[in-house]
Amino acid sequence: MTFAVAMYNLYDKPISNVKVVKTIPDDFSDPVIRETTEGRGEVEDNKIVWTIDKLIPEETVLMKFTCSIMVTDITKRRTGPIEVTYKANSSFAGGLAIDKYDAYTRNKFYVDTVERDEEPGVWDCKLVFENPSEFILQLFNADVYSPEDESEKFVDIDPKDVSLLPAGAQWHSNKWRYESEELPAFRKKLEFRVMPDFQTNVNGTISISDVILEIASITGGMSYDLTQVPTYKEQDVIAKLKIINNGSAPLNEIAINQQYFTSEFNPPNASEVTMIWDGDEVDLPSNSVKFDSNVFRISLKNLRNSDTGLFMPESILEFEYPIHCVNPVKEATFESEITYLANTFPLSQELEFRPEVPIIEALHLRRKFRIGKEVIPIGALGKYQIILTLENIGTAPLQNVVLMDKVPDNFEYGSYSGGKPQITDEVGEDTLKWTIDLLNADDKVEISYEISGTGEYSPSDAQLGL
Repeated sequence: MTFAVAMYNLYDKPISNVKVVKTIPDDFSDPVIRETTEGRGEVEDNKIVWTIDKLIPEETVLMKFTCSIMVTDITKRRTGPIEVTYKANSSFAGGLAIDKYDAYTRNKFYVDTVERDEEPGVWDCKLVFENPSEFILQLFNADVYSPEDESEKFVDIDPKDVSLLPAGAQWHSNKWRYESEELPAFRKKLEFRVMPDFQTNVNGTISISDVILEIASITGGMSYDLTQVPTYKEQDVIAKLKIINNGSAPLNEIAINQQYFTSEFNPPNASEVTMIWDGDEVDLPSNSVKFDSNVFRISLKNLRNSDTGLFMPESILEFEYPIHCVNPVKEATFESEITYLANTFPLSQELEFRPEVPIIEALHLRRKFRIGKEVIPIGALGKYQIILTLENIGTAPLQNVVLMDKVPDNFEYGSYSGGKPQITDEVGEDTLKWTIDLLNADDKVEISYEISGTGEYSPSDAQLGL
């Protein structure tokens, strides 16, 4: 089971040190963090802990985790409370200001002097001012000049050109060139001030009470009335789909997706789809059926405001529609995938169920058969045995094959083997007729009967086959 926890920052400033603790009840086991769009999630005993360093204004973040639960009934389950702590800037302190202050703090400055590699006695010099304190400093004067002549300044700043220095920051002057065979020495005068500042923070705590979990679940199945169709012929296969709400939560949205249609296996039109709700046929709005990007889709949305109402527990929803098989070639197949989707109101994690879908095969079956007749003299003069044979020499089963034989004039008949015939007058008088219901490939059936000539008869008449 997948859970999702979402947070949205309503402040106009970022919040920090966000910590979300979700308690996992004993009914659930094996919690696993699946996704966090921000921060990091961890499992600690029976708790999910989600920490976020900073959450900017008007941003939504999401954490998904899964748990296992053994459900043997549709009893509602408690999901466990959520505790949230965070730190934010105070909104009520916006009008406060510092009227007067005194401050002393640490400071550090020095001059870096580096003699050039290829010019002995020529030095590159630079003044560095550091803020080793925990306060913000403003450097508003920095003078470096020659010890012999104060009018010869090497560093002279405009306070507007020097940014405020936060704790740990450095300011570097421009380098100057100085020539001396001795180690350079300079006179320095620096002036700075501590900038007044104050911060106010709000530590927030949010408790979200235990949410009662309805058990939302769907199951179902599907079938075709045919799984084999002939090649190079047009034929419809009826798809029958069934969705069952086997949970305890009413469902507000139902969707069916079937994909992988081809030019030989086409989806139905909207008008060809039949919907049956708990045994009663219900009108399906035409805009609920779409075919786009090779996906046939049936969508039922906002059922709570429809004539049918919500899809309640133990209800059954059925759909029937044709799959149009259009002259499929030899060995063509329709291997489709069907997905049932459902959701509640308000929206929760979408339910998904994939029924097993049979494969429709195009069979290249061509009927080939052989019918024979044999006349064998037996016993006394004028007595003959007639043997009729039907042999399936093709690959397709033969169904409802009719064998007929006309008894010659002036002959009596009887002693049947292989089934008693129907006696008709379809081809003159005394036409014997047998119907073979099914004859599989490579099978053979043999039927025989006897005739006896009376009066003026012609034995050659018995050779006539129908």
